[in-house]
Amino acid sequence: MGERIRRLRLAKGLTQTELGRRTGLSKRMVAYYEIQGGMPSAALLVRLAEALGVSLAVLAGKKETAESRLPAPESVRLWRRFKRLAELPPHDRKTVLKMIDAMADAVGRKAS
Repeated sequence: MGERIRRLRLAKGLTQTELGRRTGLSKRMVAYYEIQGGMPSAALLVRLAEALGVSLAVLAGKKETAESRLPAPESVRLWRRFKRLAELPPHDRKTVLKMIDAMADAVGRKAS
């Protein structure tokens, strides 16, 4: 159960602290469930499933989804940055996206 919670949390791009906030747990308790693999109560399982955006069946390991597969650590970090980008004001977001496009185009031209 602990490894599944961890994989789902990472797939969602959440830190242990963020998952704790969404479920009413401390970061320490989230770490406990992930590492020690303790069995959460039924009520906590429901809160975890909701916070992780999966069904109870997926959380229990009955069904595998694309979201439940463990992403590479680099993609988790990138996803967190994209989430922060989405929080910027529209003008700033547009500026950052233009910079990304310009850099990607420059790299593409060098590779050609």
